[in-house]
Amino acid sequence: MPRLNPLILGGGLVLALAACSSGAADNGSAAPAGSYPPGTPTITAKDIAFTQKEVDAPADKSFTLLFENDDGAPHNVAIVRDGSSPAFTGEVITGPREVAYSVPALAPGTYTFRCDVHPDMTGTLVVR
Repeated sequence: MPRLNPLILGGGLVLALAACSSGAADNGSAAPAGSYPPGTPTITAKDIAFTQKEVDAPADKSFTLLFENDDGAPHNVAIVRDGSSPAFTGEVITGPREVAYSVPALAPGTYTFRCDVHPDMTGTLVVR
């Protein structure tokens, strides 16, 4: 019986594992949610509404914003100040799915967060 080359077997295993991995591209605006410390700002979409009406975030430094879409509908989180252009726009995701947005540093103040797909979905982000 012929002996199999271990390098060929190992390479085949690597190819098989790669074929089983997700083919979704990451555009840099969202990453799969993982373990984050208590108090990490979190926003949840459920029944075409945000369950949090007010969320706190740290001022003057970038932060992680966890977004949980518990709907089968597409949603995102966009952060705007005084109705002007967005300070941050998160990737639209279809749920149920969780992502971790990387939000750039925001100045202290009160911002509105909204879903760009469903403009009636809004809340307040207090940055302090």
